[in-house]
Amino acid sequence: MTGRAQAFRFAVVAAVFAMLFPPAFVAQLIQLDPLPTDPQERVPSFSSPGLGPLGAPGVIELPSTSGPPTPRLQRGENDLAQPRDPGLDSLLLPLWLAGLSEAPGEVARLSGETATQRFFLFLPQALDAAELRLTHQTGIDALPGRSALTVSINGTAIGTVSPSHFDGFAVDTLAVPPGVLQVGRNTVEIRARHAHRVACGPDASFALWTDIDASRSGIRMPNGSFELGPAGFLAAIAAQTARAEPVTFHRPDPAASMLEAAPFIAQASIAMGGAAPEIVSAPYWVQQESRPQLARITAFPPGEGPRAPQFRRGGDGAVVLVVEQSDDYSALLADLFPPDLQPPATGVEVLKTGAPVPLSDLGVPRLRGEGRYNNLTVDFMLPWDWLLLASQSARIDLDYRFAPGLPNGALLLVKVNGVTVRLLPLDQDGGMTLPTLPVSFVARLLKPGMNRLEFETLIPGDPPNRACPELDGPVIEISEGSRLFVPQSPSMAQADLARTLSMITADTILLSDMAQAQFSPGLLPQIAAGLMVAPAESRLFNPNATLKVATLGDLDRIEGDWLSPAARRALFEILGGARARIEPAASVGTPWEAVGARTGLLDQIEARGLLDVPSRVLDRIIALAMGDTPPLTDWLATTDGQMALLQPDPGRPDDVWLVMGPGLDPAVAMRAIAAGRISHNGPRGQVALHDQALGWQSWTAPDRPLSLLRPAELGTIRAIMGNFATTFPLAFIGLLLGLAMILALVAMALLSLTRRQR
Repeated sequence: MTGRAQAFRFAVVAAVFAMLFPPAFVAQLIQLDPLPTDPQERVPSFSSPGLGPLGAPGVIELPSTSGPPTPRLQRGENDLAQPRDPGLDSLLLPLWLAGLSEAPGEVARLSGETATQRFFLFLPQALDAAELRLTHQTGIDALPGRSALTVSINGTAIGTVSPSHFDGFAVDTLAVPPGVLQVGRNTVEIRARHAHRVACGPDASFALWTDIDASRSGIRMPNGSFELGPAGFLAAIAAQTARAEPVTFHRPDPAASMLEAAPFIAQASIAMGGAAPEIVSAPYWVQQESRPQLARITAFPPGEGPRAPQFRRGGDGAVVLVVEQSDDYSALLADLFPPDLQPPATGVEVLKTGAPVPLSDLGVPRLRGEGRYNNLTVDFMLPWDWLLLASQSARIDLDYRFAPGLPNGALLLVKVNGVTVRLLPLDQDGGMTLPTLPVSFVARLLKPGMNRLEFETLIPGDPPNRACPELDGPVIEISEGSRLFVPQSPSMAQADLARTLSMITADTILLSDMAQAQFSPGLLPQIAAGLMVAPAESRLFNPNATLKVATLGDLDRIEGDWLSPAARRALFEILGGARARIEPAASVGTPWEAVGARTGLLDQIEARGLLDVPSRVLDRIIALAMGDTPPLTDWLATTDGQMALLQPDPGRPDDVWLVMGPGLDPAVAMRAIAAGRISHNGPRGQVALHDQALGWQSWTAPDRPLSLLRPAELGTIRAIMGNFATTFPLAFIGLLLGLAMILALVAMALLSLTRRQR
């Protein structure tokens, strides 16, 4: 028998044996990222772990039944040439929710009679024409014949869809004309107009909604169409994140810290609209996933990688960013994220105090409200050293107009950080040019950092038990020339979580020993990226400020006067899920309850009865000494959350702890921290709990210290005394009484020494 015949017989026997006993010959598929092919570049030898010789990506077979395997590189082969699932021949490039939000980015809700939501769509290459898939579901209260979803891409309207899917999510398609789509980031805007079937008014508006499933909406393209470049890389990351899959970061030491990559991840988050993808640290040799990856990153040791960042095609068709591991990624950021890939500037402006500032200077256009309920918002920042706690007044010089013929009882509520400061009727003088209306409010409603001004309209139905007639044009307009005046303040500050978080940098985020053993190294750069996506104007510099990431087991090691043993036990029960969950109370009222609520002293006495007056007086005396905030243990009994931010020690306000519950998804934590940094409802005070249903809830210590950051001047003495008197009222009263007694004693002594002897 010839050698060729023997080899053929051996191959047949081996094939039959493998069919009969497949487990003994199961092989793991290992995917390799491409290596630099420049002969002048230094490339590690094949003996280095996970690194192969120069050549095309391939597959390495490692028999699972043997000892340490000897890798065999199949050069010139590609995983994409192997048999594939027909369903993988094309993939969906999904919509990406623009902006930061605490809610998951997969589903966006458009609620009310009119609502608009922006999305980003990342395309790796130019398309002459395509079809946009829109996966949506609408509440049963919407009337299909008079409701519509209007879709536009890059400012061009492409069509209208009827929101008529009430039983679940369904798909509608719209043809995109040639020339509308562009390479890179595209802005998709969906405007919803809902009409109620049987009711009218603000209450009915709350029942109108349409959900857009962004992860299942977008444009289908052939698989493998991601071009090698920044646009293709971002498009691949967006599509992979929409599939609930992380981005893998291959490194020489997968257990090492990844903080040096935080600027890169933050910039990618900003380019993609604000939500950072999940990052997983992994070695070079990994088992191939059931579904090929679309994008990943491979970092080589210093001196062994490419001289400049490069995009390569992986063995599974993925777009691979090949970099050399470094502590400085500034050059990488400039190459990967040019200005044309950045979203429009939407940073919150810092308000200049001491003079009226038009809303247009804050980047706010003319505000228009349509429908029976509207909530028009203006977000702005105040400097971190601004602080007024006494009775100083701020003012809004309001220029507005509203539609004529609105029903009786129509109202405009002007709110500052959620507190109503003025009720304005909208059932008189409609359609007329109104004079500027000054709206004054106490300046202590404002806070250092993020603030929000709101204009809320409540227009009743006429009649309320019949579908609303269509409105022609906006109901109300707030002019961009309206001016906001905030008085100047002395340079003062109080301990606050929001202030300290603005000082945190990537290199001041630390992991406790227990957190380092429990969490993936990819958590730290995600948290750092979440803090870095805030506007640059909102950041302070303090190298001593630290954020320590901890687990539930670290609570006993956190020391501070603001965190008593009872408070630690309560936090342990809350974060560990040892007590029953506190669900948000169902809203059984209407928007009108906030208008008719009793807030005056006589109203409260009438409601409670005259017999409660002594106890109320005692409560006010206690509140004068301790403030309106309840003790921390009492506050914790009424709150819930899966994550806590703590500022436990008044002597070390620059130390902040982040304690994460055992069941918390790190992506949820990152999204909540990032959204809280640019929200007026973010973490404040000394203890802040975050719950996915309740949002951020904050507790402020009544005895937090008050610091004067600059020497007092003649014009600021009164404001300084007002801040101290408001913060420490009993001490201030005692000081004044002591001073009065000293002056009285001096006066008595002078009278005794100077009066005439008889």
